Amino acid sequence: MPSFERNPLELLKIAPGDIDTTVDLGQSERQDAIAQVQQLLAEAPPGHRYCLRFAPAKGDGSETLFQPLGRLLLQARREGRISSCLPLPDGAGYYLVIARP
Repeated sequence: MPSFERNPLELLKIAPGDIDTTVDLGQSERQDAIAQVQQLLAEAPPGHRYCLRFAPAKGDGSETLFQPLGRLLLQARREGRISSCLPLPDGAGYYLVIARP
């Protein structure tokens, strides 16, 4: 397994101007957060850029929203609803762009 001196995701800079809307899922329960993102994906305007934020890992082994949302976003990307999706360097969110028709 390769090791990196620096997180390679830090090289993918996302400037504040690259984000149209930030969605804070930090206090949401898992199912509520997933439902909120599903609704967002269904209603978002084409080309809109989102930053989805959630609580970072606590280090206690409890699951964050990283994997469940990652699976949902990966499926949306496969279906062509998202044109771009990247995890944030701190692992507590995703940057995504809604696909244009």
